[in-house]
Amino acid sequence: MLTADDLAVLAEPLLPGSGIVKDYVKSRKHEWEQACFIPDLADAVELTRVVQRFAELQEEFLAGGIVLRAFETFSRLESVAAEVRVWWLDGEPRMLTPHPDSPFGRGLAPDLDDIEPAVRRLGCRFVTTDVALRSDGVWRVVEVGDGQVSDLHQSSSRGELAALLVGP
Repeated sequence: MLTADDLAVLAEPLLPGSGIVKDYVKSRKHEWEQACFIPDLADAVELTRVVQRFAELQEEFLAGGIVLRAFETFSRLESVAAEVRVWWLDGEPRMLTPHPDSPFGRGLAPDLDDIEPAVRRLGCRFVTTDVALRSDGVWRVVEVGDGQVSDLHQSSSRGELAALLVGP
């Protein structure tokens, strides 16, 4: 496990401000206060407590290592971040769905102009990105995946996803 000194070194480029902890694949956003959100990255005691709790809860599912990210404020629809899952095939956005945790159906249309070149540079045939609308109006990639943990929103069609994967 990382020491408090190790964590302080990881946090330094993100200072000043708040942060979140996750691994290479998942966060513990549903345990926000105990295992995800760090109110002040300069507070070594709180930083260490949250990261240790995150690691304890992840146990053998800890993927790749510990990641610290600066906290960003996102636009909200009621109490949920305005977030969309984009399904990419061969570097092209092929399907947009609400994020699986969203209580809302379709309707958000992210600007993908700055995201598309980055997805193409990944060189992967199939990619998912979760994008959220920051409070300053910029769409921000919050997660990238290869689809293995990408659930569909309840309003989304499995047939539509299958058609995407089979292609034209």
